[in-house]
Amino acid sequence: MSRVKAPVVVTANCVRTGQVVYLDASYGWVQALQSAVCFDCIEAATAAMALADDEAAVIGAYLVPVKRVAGDVWPTHYREAIRLEGPGAYTNDPNRSSKVVSL
Repeated sequence: MSRVKAPVVVTANCVRTGQVVYLDASYGWVQALQSAVCFDCIEAATAAMALADDEAAVIGAYLVPVKRVAGDVWPTHYREAIRLEGPGAYTNDPNRSSKVVSL
């Protein structure tokens, strides 16, 4: 992604499940974007990310630019909109068929 501008949230992937998670106000990781803390300052977000980046819990933490619409928070980049929707057809889930699913 290009240079990140505020407002932002911190995101990562859960080490155990691979699910997308977001940093909340108590420096915990949650699955709901709407529960994530939204930072208006890149420096504050970067500092919070450094404090919460526990390699035993999450991998690949980074900042995601978001926009506020009617009290909700939404990603501004299409990649993050896709991640928000959860695993796609190409997930490594043993309960799913190994065949490629046509969309």
